[in-house]
Amino acid sequence: MLFSLLCTVFRTPLLALLGTDAQTLDATMGYMNWTVCCGALPAILNVVQSYMVRSEGSTLHASIGTMSGCLLNIVLDPIFILPWGLNMGAAGAGLATFLSNCVACLYFLVLARIKKGNTYVSMNPRLLRRLTDKQVLNILGVGIPAAIQNLLNVLGSTLLNNFTAPFGAAAIAAMGISQKLYMIPMQVSLGFSQGIMPLVSYTYASGNRARMKQAIVFAMRIIVVSMLVITVGYCLGAPAMIRAFMDSEEIIGYGSRFLRVMSLGFVFLCTDFLAVGVFQALGMGRNALLFATCRKVVLEIPLLILLNHFYPLYGLPFAQLITKVVLSCMGIVMLRRIFRMEKPH
Repeated sequence: MLFSLLCTVFRTPLLALLGTDAQTLDATMGYMNWTVCCGALPAILNVVQSYMVRSEGSTLHASIGTMSGCLLNIVLDPIFILPWGLNMGAAGAGLATFLSNCVACLYFLVLARIKKGNTYVSMNPRLLRRLTDKQVLNILGVGIPAAIQNLLNVLGSTLLNNFTAPFGAAAIAAMGISQKLYMIPMQVSLGFSQGIMPLVSYTYASGNRARMKQAIVFAMRIIVVSMLVITVGYCLGAPAMIRAFMDSEEIIGYGSRFLRVMSLGFVFLCTDFLAVGVFQALGMGRNALLFATCRKVVLEIPLLILLNHFYPLYGLPFAQLITKVVLSCMGIVMLRRIFRMEKPH
């Protein structure tokens, strides 16, 4: 709620900082009014409740709640956006997202009510008084590094857009499309790292190091093989994938080169995410913060500036690739150390 209030009060300078101009300001503000000013609370509650439900092993309910919002969004988007529907444009897309998040949030609230007495998940704010100082510190120790990581991701995306902008609308469109396609395997990798977190936490707390290691290695084998297959598909099908979004030879030319470079980092990306997921599951907030800092502040952002100077535009995707290679190597080293940790007494 505080975030919504601040974004509402300072939205004009905020949007200018993020790269909007006179042509995109109205559309961006219309989308932001629904998704941030009005929609930040249901969007975050949707995600938080999904994690809580999943932590108890109810992966089916977590998936139903999340997917119900996603599917509803897909249905509502054309109705609210296009001329044959409500013709609201970008504001319609924001409204569709807002309503979808509200529906998903409502699903989890009803689920918590139905399972009352058989679940530890509760939305009763009075229970916050039972939290101990140690519990609060443990939550913040994992949550703050994750929040910093997401903020740095936004900063990296803003710099990427600003560096691409001088090369024209076609380059911006190609980079945007490539980033959207890049997010598909990225979300798959993120799903694996988050899905394994409860099991890693339970086995670590019980002292069952062998099962913890088996779970991590099993997840890594599946995701690495999957990312290798996706990498081949992206490299071979890059032009067709870009064309599916916009049939422009200039955009396809830019986008194909961007996407092929980005796809080379998929295998390293999943290793990075899996390592961070393990750190968060074990309460190792410092390790997660180290990765977040190295990912953006030490590696990606300086590389964006450096590569854009020596290899304008086409050097930008290499910043992500180099960053993922370095972090995956760091992740493997740290995971090996975790595997060798002694059992708690």
